[in-house]
Amino acid sequence: MNQILDYVPNSKSNKSKGSDSIVRVFAILLIIFAIALIGVVGYNILSNKTEINKENQQATKANISVEVKEAKVTMKVVHDKKIQKLIYSWNTSSERTIKGSEKYMEETIEVPAGDNTLHIKVIDEMGTETIYDEEISSDKGVDIINPVIKLEVTNEKKLKITVTDETVLDFMTYRWNEEEEKTVYAEEGSKEIVTEIEILKGENDLTIVAVDGSSNTTTETKNFTGLTKPEVVVTLSADGSSINISATHENGIESVAFNFNNVDYNVDIGNDKPTSMQFSQKLDVGYNRIILTVKSVEGTETVFDGECNYGDANTGTTPDTQNTTTNETPTNETTEGV
Repeated sequence: MNQILDYVPNSKSNKSKGSDSIVRVFAILLIIFAIALIGVVGYNILSNKTEINKENQQATKANISVEVKEAKVTMKVVHDKKIQKLIYSWNTSSERTIKGSEKYMEETIEVPAGDNTLHIKVIDEMGTETIYDEEISSDKGVDIINPVIKLEVTNEKKLKITVTDETVLDFMTYRWNEEEEKTVYAEEGSKEIVTEIEILKGENDLTIVAVDGSSNTTTETKNFTGLTKPEVVVTLSADGSSINISATHENGIESVAFNFNNVDYNVDIGNDKPTSMQFSQKLDVGYNRIILTVKSVEGTETVFDGECNYGDANTGTTPDTQNTTTNETPTNETTEGV
C-alpha cells in the first residue's frame, strides 16, 4: 500500500513536466509567427510607400512659362528635380537643345516675324518629359527659320524640287555630283520655288541649297539611282509580209512577253540575261495587233502596243504600223545624311 501511495506523486510530476514542454514549444511557435507577420506587414508598408513616392516623382512635371518682349522671348523653367535639357523649335523647323544641370533654367531667344508656334520640351533627370506650345505673333520679329526642301520623283526620269519659306525666298541651287551648280531664282516676294529636273542615269548624288530673303540657308544631299527602260523597235520587212522586233537594255533583259492577234507566244531569250534580242513575226492578211512587253533585270518595263494592216496582191494595200502605248517605270531612291 505504501508503494502505491509513493508512486502516484511521481506520476503527476512527469505529466506536469510534459505539459510544460508542450506549452513552451507552442509559445515559441506563436512568437516566431508573430515576428514573421510583423515583418511581412512592415515590408508591404515600406513597399507601398516606395511605390507611392516613385509615382509621385514620375508624375511631377516642370513648370514652363514664356515672356515675350518686342523681338525677344524668354523661356523660364522651374522644377523640383534637376533639368537635364531644354529643347525648343519654331513651327516645323529643326530642334535646338540647351543642356541643364539645376532645377531652374532661363533662356532668351529671338522671335520670328509674323505668326509662329514655339514648341518647348523639358526633360528632367528622371527622364520625364514636359511639353509646352504657345502661339506667338510679332511685328518686330526677325526671320530665323530656314527654308524647307521637298523632293518628289514624278516618273522614271523627272524629279520635282519644291522649296518653301515662312517669309520670302531668294534662290535655290542644285548640282549633280561635282558638276557646275544651276540656280533658280524666286519671283519677287514669293514663298515658294518649284522646279523639275531630269534624273541622271546610274547612281548620282544631288545637292540642293535653298536661301531665303534673310540669308537663312538649308542644304540637302540625296542619292538617286536613275533607271532606264528597255528600248523596243518594231519595223516592217522589205516585202511587208512580216515585222522585225528587237529589244535592248544596257544591264540585261529579264523577260519578253509577246501577244499577236490575241494569242500569247513564248519568246525564249535564254538564261544569260542578254542585253539585246530580236525575232520576226509573219503578218496575217488584214488587221494585225501586236503587244510586246519587255522587262529589264532592274525591273523597268516597256510595253509596245501596235497595229498593222497587211494587204494582199489583189487589194494592193501597204502595211502600216503604229506604236500606241508605252508604260511608265519608277525610279529607285535612297537617302543619305544631310
